[in-house]
Amino acid sequence: MSLRNTSACWGIVARSLHWLFFLLIVGAWYAVEMREEFPKGSPGRGEWMSLHKALGTTVFFLVWLRLGWRLTGDVPAPLPGPRWQQKTSAVVHGLLYVMMIAMPLSGLVMSQFADRPVSWFGLFQIPVFVTPDKEVAEQIADLHEEVLWPVLLTLVVVHGLAALWHHFVLKDDTLRRMLFPRRPS
Repeated sequence: MSLRNTSACWGIVARSLHWLFFLLIVGAWYAVEMREEFPKGSPGRGEWMSLHKALGTTVFFLVWLRLGWRLTGDVPAPLPGPRWQQKTSAVVHGLLYVMMIAMPLSGLVMSQFADRPVSWFGLFQIPVFVTPDKEVAEQIADLHEEVLWPVLLTLVVVHGLAALWHHFVLKDDTLRRMLFPRRPS
């Protein structure tokens, strides 16, 4: 398998980034859910929230690498199918990229307005660019939790269901092109 994409298939870098983003997003979701198991102000709650922020920050910075990789190389041609499917796929993929920027960016800005530091795995802190304002932080929190999260979740579910539909119903190579090939026995 090639590092770079070809007109027929995704390369190892694109495949690796695809599944890394899936793991980062699931990890960020899991961390914020685990935070709820601890009382407010407890160290455990703070540790899960720090992990949530670090994973989200990782998504934000890596998405630019992923976009650069995608824009500077070949993209496999869509498999034959109805035009509406190809258009829908393009829209869903585009919105997923938008959400991988908007979701962590809103979390970062919300934390800064709330005067809560964002550390990247304890190695360094993201510089603060705003003056704390609790009211603005609450508005961005609503956007982050009540608008962007449901949109991201819906897009991920639609993306996954479409891949499974292609694999099990249409029996085409859409999903196989993003999986890592098995080594021959």
